[in-house]
Amino acid sequence: MRILILIVSFILDSIVSNFFPINSLFLACFSLMAIVFVYPLFKGDKKSYYISAFCLGLAYDLIYTDTVIFQAVVFLFMAYLTTKLGKTLSDNYMTVIITAIICVIIYRSLWFFSLVLTGNISFNIENYFASIYRSLILNIIYALIISMIVKLTNKRKTRRSRRLI
Repeated sequence: MRILILIVSFILDSIVSNFFPINSLFLACFSLMAIVFVYPLFKGDKKSYYISAFCLGLAYDLIYTDTVIFQAVVFLFMAYLTTKLGKTLSDNYMTVIITAIICVIIYRSLWFFSLVLTGNISFNIENYFASIYRSLILNIIYALIISMIVKLTNKRKTRRSRRLI
């Protein structure tokens, strides 16, 4: 299930970017959101979680951004941040929202400032905040939908296992 969510989110990044232009109200980071909400599905297997995050970031690098290793390292850092937040916060929908907000803000900040440092864009505080709030809207909705689906499937599995006992 966790690999399926990562793959579907990765593909949805491409599909949604075809419907919403770069200057629209919505900026998708579905792959990043997948890193956030699949963490509970790894059930303490941090090594596999970090490897999955790194591989997803590497694939994102090679297919979408051509930055080679930058997104892989950023996704790995987001996975690390998610594990730390997962230890301190309880497992509910509010935690998903808080973790998603923190990850989107950090991700967009790293991405924006790397573009400024490399000279691809000039620094503009309005563009910086615009990229953050445009990412937050769509990605929090996506994170909530997927986390509800994950929780519902986990409840079904729990009910089935109780019936068998």
